[in-house]
Amino acid sequence: MSPQCFKVPTLCIAALALLAGTSATAQVREAPMEKMPGVFDSAKVAAERATLSERLVSQEGEEEARGLVVEPTAADLERMANASQDQGRLLVGVTNELSAQVRFDNLNVRLGRRAVRGPAGGILRLQPTEFTWYTTIRSAGASAVRLHFTDTDLPKGAEMFVYARGGEAFGPYTGTGVFEHGEFWSNALVGDEVRLQIHYSGPNALRALYNTKLNISDVVHLGERFLYGVMRDPDNANLPEAFCSFNASCVQNASCSSIPSAIQPARNAVAHLQFVVGSSAFICSGGLLNDTDSSTTIPYLLTANHCFSTSSSANSLQAFFQFSTSCGGSCFNPSGAVPTVNGSTLKSTGSNADYTLVQLNSAAPAGSTLLGWTSAAVAFSNGTALFRVHHPKGAPQAYSTSNVSTTVGTCSSWPRGDRIYQNKNFGATEGGSSGSPVMNSSGQVVGQLSGACGTDPGNACGSAATVDGAFAAYFSSVSQFLDPPAGGGGCHVGANGGGSFCTNSCKCDAGEGDCDSDAQCNAGLVCATNVGPNYGFASWVDVCETPSSNPNSCVGNCGSQAPGGCWCDSACSSFGDCCSDKFSICG
Repeated sequence: MSPQCFKVPTLCIAALALLAGTSATAQVREAPMEKMPGVFDSAKVAAERATLSERLVSQEGEEEARGLVVEPTAADLERMANASQDQGRLLVGVTNELSAQVRFDNLNVRLGRRAVRGPAGGILRLQPTEFTWYTTIRSAGASAVRLHFTDTDLPKGAEMFVYARGGEAFGPYTGTGVFEHGEFWSNALVGDEVRLQIHYSGPNALRALYNTKLNISDVVHLGERFLYGVMRDPDNANLPEAFCSFNASCVQNASCSSIPSAIQPARNAVAHLQFVVGSSAFICSGGLLNDTDSSTTIPYLLTANHCFSTSSSANSLQAFFQFSTSCGGSCFNPSGAVPTVNGSTLKSTGSNADYTLVQLNSAAPAGSTLLGWTSAAVAFSNGTALFRVHHPKGAPQAYSTSNVSTTVGTCSSWPRGDRIYQNKNFGATEGGSSGSPVMNSSGQVVGQLSGACGTDPGNACGSAATVDGAFAAYFSSVSQFLDPPAGGGGCHVGANGGGSFCTNSCKCDAGEGDCDSDAQCNAGLVCATNVGPNYGFASWVDVCETPSSNPNSCVGNCGSQAPGGCWCDSACSSFGDCCSDKFSICG
């Protein structure tokens, strides 16, 4: 039988001959591993979330919000139930459009303790120097729920939270959200109901109320396959209690495995990922990467392009770290919380070597490891031992090893060189393992999991080859982030607009390593924060450009990327003269 790959089975054929030759010798670049200070206190964080939940519930008062209810269609439920679990990203949920606008500027409300019905089926109480609004959003039958917010604009002093009765709470979300452009996704909460609250404390609460707005755009309904134990839900009897009943028999618990000392740090680097692509929610694995600039600590994370490849999906990312269970312990045994980071920014992605690099929205959790890497190619190094920590089907950390093979047949859409082919040695991968970094014996990342190629790729314990995207094949595309020029400080000359652009490590705010003081951006340039697709960029970045003496009289075309042109934000609605757009940034 011909080898098959899970991704495009019809394109997979047996290789009749090995690829010959190697590319021209290039200088090998490497980054060391870096350990984040501190230790994540699981019990403390769980207690803090429980305390916050209790406070938020107490602020609701006695009136129960009518709330909002959504329900996935029968077709969506069937799609979740029948989705393949063999390899690749694993479907665990669907999105339901809600489009519930939360506005108060047309609400007739008086100061006082009496609660009134507010938008989105909520309850509002208003005092001279504070207000509280809360509602509930239920997705019938969900095992967990996330919310998608757009057009968010909260006044200074206002804080928004998502929470549940019984111990889970996340926030505060403030201003225009975690990306500062109004759109973001909440953390997930176990159960089929999320409670949402905005609390304001400050002067003139009525004016602040009228300036509060957001749109609850979508609800993510996470189904029964959202089975990981990263949430605290001890009363949910539907979750399996063995490690792990839904995994193949050859999958190995990392806590029961003899892991070399050079690989052990990966257990604090690998994350279980949940994200949204279109109308579906998926899980994969990923791992933190270090860069060569010792003056900064940037939380880059590597996963697979086939997991996600767009800015919107990167924004929706929720990463769960240090998620494991003891040897012989239950699959679901939450004694506390696990470190969680919500949101990321897409930095680079490519399908040829199946990689996606993002920067997490906040610092890596205490005790995390930023993995080292090497640009040295291993795809043609027959017999080289490789090692992996991953989350098969959303289970706690599993461990597997393999050996590079230059003789195993290849899938035509996955040429050797762009991909690293391996024979399994110990353990196995499954759906949800995709994107997990693979390391050499020194603990250096050399690629990330694509899937399986062989006659029976759906059999995790079978003979199909394990295939990774090769880090060496796309290193030139990520080197500007992972290997910045000496003294660059994370700021790099870019092709877009002929100017310079800053990665998010390069903040515009004074005192935070701002662009203006960077060696490549200090020639009288100014910094514009969070510009993105409207300016020709693939993701939201900070931009250094020459300031205009009068932005309102700038000469240029809307959307122009030429040096000396004019870049306009979304307020410029057409490709015409954007001189009158006061938000123009002139080069």
